[in-house]
Amino acid sequence: MHGNDPYPLVGRRHETTLIDGLIGDLAENRSALVIVEGGAGAGKTALLNYVVEATRRHGVRVLFTSGGHQHPQQPLGAVRELLEPGRVSVPPAVPGSGPEELFAGLHEHVRHLTDEGPLALVVDDVHRIDHLSLGWLAHLARRLSGIPLLLVASVSTGERPASRESYDDLRNTLNRTEIHLSPLGQEDVERLLGSYRQTPPSPQFAALCRQLTGGNPRFTHDLARLLDAEGVTMDEESAGLLPGLAPPRTAQYISDRLARHSTHSLDVAKVLAVLGGGARPTLVRELCGFEGSVCADTIQSLTELGLLRAGGTVAFVHPIVRTALYRCMRTGERSRHHLTAAKVLAARNGDASLIGRHLLAAAPTTDPEITDLLCDVAVRLASTGDLEQSTACLQRAIQSSLSPVHRAKLTLQLGVALGGYDARASIRHLRHASTGVRTSAEHALIGQHLALATAALGDLDGAISVLDEHVGLLDGQDPTLSRRLRGYRMILETLHAGPAGREWGPAASATDSGARAALATRLAWRGEDLERSIREAETAPATGRSVGAGSLVTSFSLLPLVYADRLDTVERQLLDAEQHLPAVQVPELAVLRSHVALRRGDVAQAEVAARAAVAAVADGLPEPVLFHHLATLVDVLLERGEHEEAADLLRQAGLPHEPPGTWRHNHLLDSRGRLRIACGDLRAGVEDLLACGERLARWGVANPAVSMWRSAAALALDRLGDGSRARTIAREQVVAARAWPAGRSLGGSLRTLALLTPDPRKRVTILREAVQILEKSPAALELGRAVVELGTALAEADQEGEARDMLRRGLDLAQRCGGTALADHAHAELVRYGARPRRRAQTGWAALTPAEKRVAQLVVDGRKNREIAQLLFVSQRTVELHLTNIYRKLNVSSRVALVKAG
Repeated sequence: MHGNDPYPLVGRRHETTLIDGLIGDLAENRSALVIVEGGAGAGKTALLNYVVEATRRHGVRVLFTSGGHQHPQQPLGAVRELLEPGRVSVPPAVPGSGPEELFAGLHEHVRHLTDEGPLALVVDDVHRIDHLSLGWLAHLARRLSGIPLLLVASVSTGERPASRESYDDLRNTLNRTEIHLSPLGQEDVERLLGSYRQTPPSPQFAALCRQLTGGNPRFTHDLARLLDAEGVTMDEESAGLLPGLAPPRTAQYISDRLARHSTHSLDVAKVLAVLGGGARPTLVRELCGFEGSVCADTIQSLTELGLLRAGGTVAFVHPIVRTALYRCMRTGERSRHHLTAAKVLAARNGDASLIGRHLLAAAPTTDPEITDLLCDVAVRLASTGDLEQSTACLQRAIQSSLSPVHRAKLTLQLGVALGGYDARASIRHLRHASTGVRTSAEHALIGQHLALATAALGDLDGAISVLDEHVGLLDGQDPTLSRRLRGYRMILETLHAGPAGREWGPAASATDSGARAALATRLAWRGEDLERSIREAETAPATGRSVGAGSLVTSFSLLPLVYADRLDTVERQLLDAEQHLPAVQVPELAVLRSHVALRRGDVAQAEVAARAAVAAVADGLPEPVLFHHLATLVDVLLERGEHEEAADLLRQAGLPHEPPGTWRHNHLLDSRGRLRIACGDLRAGVEDLLACGERLARWGVANPAVSMWRSAAALALDRLGDGSRARTIAREQVVAARAWPAGRSLGGSLRTLALLTPDPRKRVTILREAVQILEKSPAALELGRAVVELGTALAEADQEGEARDMLRRGLDLAQRCGGTALADHAHAELVRYGARPRRRAQTGWAALTPAEKRVAQLVVDGRKNREIAQLLFVSQRTVELHLTNIYRKLNVSSRVALVKAG
């Protein structure tokens, strides 16, 4: 053992100091018993190696044995090994006598050895030696007084000795010294890793190593050796590789240890390695196939051994042990366990994602039961929005299926699932599936999703042609499905830029959800007949649910209600739609939810929904969808005053100067125009807004409730010196807003007109009307804007008392809504007119903006700048600027300090 220990001692200064003192006491004829206890890999052997080396350095004779050697399980095998072969003659047992006479003789022999000088007896793995040797050690431990003897024994937590009575006697000896080996701390892990390289590891790298190994010295050494052998650098860039590493030494050590521990220990551990963290004991028992309490008893013993953490669920204490055991299993054994786990979980109606992971982790099989299970799980995953795993399950099922008909149906399912995030792949699979279509329902499903995927790519003409083709196939076969596709066609026609007065034609059915939604939206865009638009919109979702109309019909039917400020109704229907629609369609509704929250004045909720929508499409959906969702997030960031991040989003997305002529790009043109104005580029902003107005006219949009581009354009034109044109545009907007009596758009239009009115008294009058209208609407943030402008107008009209009251009210509204930009403006106006409002926090976590908090949390979570930029869909430069502000506000100077502060 000593001299060749592959696991050098690290981080045990307190323990070695204690041992050095006890060795020094031997010179004064003092004896001592030391019990070293620790779990598997805790470093017991390394510490006993130190005892051997230290006693020899002091000129003390040392004798050593280990319960792991070949002979110790023979009667008195450990004693013979310890006291050196040939030096001890064990007398034969005398009939009728007990072991005490034998132990007394052995004790006398040890006393004779100490006559030659102080002696150290070192016994590793006491729990593994034979029962007679264990009994003699307990006998000797009680009789150390008066002889210069140091007895050091290591015991492993949770192991079962050959003789429990003798083991307990040894452990309970009076005047013993106990050393309990705890896991290594962060600095010790850094020092251990550094001993394998000339350059020390980064703190984040060492922290992850400690997390994976639990600070276990042996496992940390094994990991360090593997890193060294594979040339992995110990820095932040390489930290992502750590969770997948499986040191062979760790796997062999744990396998051997468990095989010795009990009959079933290794089987249970392998099943747990396959199940991963947090498995329920009942599931482990089913996979192992054990009867009675065998599984529970084995889990309990492994918990006592320090390898498992048990409670409601069971998991490995050291994640690296799970990885090592998993990787060392044969492929067939792993697959068998994964498939069994999938079947058991499916029978329990378990989590679809977990079942899918087990199915995909197994090797492909042509077992029909597994193919059916893959399909069932794929459908469940798609309904919860996990499209990536759903697609993977369907692809595996297609590979495994031997029936052409079955493959065609699976390909259809795959095409539908892919429509949520990969339109081109969706089209490819749907067209392939169409060659094997046999029913009208399948024709309708392919036509619907093929058209939607084509439209998502910006090809509305092609999408309409697809629907025409499938309507022709369904005419005379299934009128209900035919009407459903015609309804979709009407919606796509509405989205298609064309003559504003286009007629619906004979296909429009009063009972069709798509037609109702399209009609309601067209009326709202024109700003005509608010009541009829609302009536048609409220009827469409109820009509469409029975035929699976989807998010397109839902969105179209809710837009008129949004324009009419019926936000409570919209939120109720959104909640209902999210519960009924497949999760693949929910991101589209998240955009609408963000619009609703922003119009209501809940900027925080609007940001959550907008970021969720962007995250859902940023990794592959076509440009029109992505830009539409980005525009929603830009609107939110404008209210936050986060102009640089908003601009960075658009730069990262690569928006061309002249966006394509699709409906989805109109919103982005509006948002970009207002952002450019906010950033000081007035002419470019006005150019975008006027272009947006011209484009909206192609769709017949005159209603300012759809887009208030005129307000932003008019105010910017006035700043550019074209006041006459600005006032004309503002008046046009007020007229259009009065034709569609919704509080938000009318109040906002009046506010714009007031700001362009030279007469101070008239300005106050118009602003008071705007405030009165907005007070009856749900638009709290728009009300805050009008109140702040009214406060400024009153101050300019020498009514400073009421002015300060209004400005304080506006500041309160802005802060409640989370409108940072408006709050800063209101604060500045209050200061300007002599008030002393409470300032926002300038330092500490409370001073961080929402964007800065997101970046700070990701840094604390160990993310690098590049990862953060990808997650937030911004440039690394923006992340760096956020970090600069974060460091200043938190008074820290580095990422390490930020992690500690977090």
